[in-house]
Amino acid sequence: MKKIFSLTCILALAFAVSVWAAPAAPDKPVEIKGSQKTVMFPHAPHQKVECVTCHHLVDGKESFAKCSNSGCHDDLTAKKGEKSLFYVIHTKTGLKHTNCLECHSKVVAEKPELKKDLTGCAKSKCHP
Repeated sequence: MKKIFSLTCILALAFAVSVWAAPAAPDKPVEIKGSQKTVMFPHAPHQKVECVTCHHLVDGKESFAKCSNSGCHDDLTAKKGEKSLFYVIHTKTGLKHTNCLECHSKVVAEKPELKKDLTGCAKSKCHP
C-alpha cells in the first residue's frame, strides 16, 4: 500500500513540475513573420492542443522557441525544405510533427463552414 501511495505521489509531482516548467502562453496573438505575409497565431483557441504538438522536441528536449528562430525554420524565402518556414506551415502531410495546415484541414473536414477562415490565404484568421 505504501509503495502504491509513494508511486502515485512521485507521478503527481513529476506531472506538476513539467506543467510548472512550461512557460505561460502569451495573451496576445504571436506574429509569425514570413517573407510575404505575417501569420497571426492566437494561443487561446489552440489551448486544447498540447504545446509539444507545435513546440516539438529539439534534440530530445522541450523547446518553446518560435518557429522562425535562428537554426530552426528560419529560411523565410524557400518554399520547400525542413528549414523553410513556409513549408513547415503549409505542408499537409509527411512531416515528423503536426503543422498548421494539416491540423486546420482536419478541422475543416469536420466543419466545412470554417474553410475560408482556417485555410484561406487572404482575409482568413491566419492572414487577416
